[in-house]
Amino acid sequence: MDEYQKSLLLNWVLLLIYSGITIYSIYSLSHSWPNKGSLSWFFPIFFCPPFLYHFITISYTLATKKSFYWKKWLRLITIFIGILLAGILLQYTQNSSLRKFNRAYFPMTQELKENMPMPCHGDYFQIPQVVIYNGSSHRMVTYEGKPIGELWYNQKRFVILFLAGSVDVDGSSLFYDSEAQKWQLFHNDNIKILDIFKRKLVNLTKCDAL
Repeated sequence: MDEYQKSLLLNWVLLLIYSGITIYSIYSLSHSWPNKGSLSWFFPIFFCPPFLYHFITISYTLATKKSFYWKKWLRLITIFIGILLAGILLQYTQNSSLRKFNRAYFPMTQELKENMPMPCHGDYFQIPQVVIYNGSSHRMVTYEGKPIGELWYNQKRFVILFLAGSVDVDGSSLFYDSEAQKWQLFHNDNIKILDIFKRKLVNLTKCDAL
């Protein structure tokens, strides 16, 4: 095996490793419980740049039958483009996980509406769609096998809060306001949104348990 073949083989092996790690991490994150960051975010950030580098190197080598000469410049360029690509992919995973969560928990919000004005103590986590989602979503924040959550209500509306993950110790929160009819994810150190959320709880009664 000559130098050209060895270089091409090494690049193929590294390309497969980096692409495999990136694809798996993106798939896993897009199917996870919604969060504002996790340690898994570092996989796309670290592996997208070398994936691009080896992809370009292989493409150039196959097209020209020569080794790529400007490797230092290519590494520098692919670091910036790779991190940008990772950011786009991570934004996609966050939106995707929230869409999946919204579909799975839609029957729960409907059942809560049907139980108004006394929504407490329903078997909401036994809804088949919710059970399936909770069993398959990764890194769900749980207590005794259920998401950690709270429920507030009055005669006309209700608000649900679930704890969600984050890359730091502050964590994040996921809440649903029956008046707005949508889930919102926010980091717990976001004072502005946290204040908006607290104002939503004015004149609401908290259930003993969700």
